[in-house]
Amino acid sequence: MQLRYRGITYSNQNTQVETVASDGVAKFLGQTYSLRHPVQRFKPHLGLRKYRGIAYGC
Repeated sequence: MQLRYRGITYSNQNTQVETVASDGVAKFLGQTYSLRHPVQRFKPHLGLRKYRGIAYGC
């Protein structure tokens, strides 16, 4: 799908998020919903960062 914002055209990228059911239940406007949590497949390694010459590691 082609989208446009302030004259710049870009494409919509749909991403699928894998979820798993949890024990939690929520209620909103009289409707009951079962809660789901996203599955975290990997932990990104951010590496070393610098701010004003000082290195910070994650």
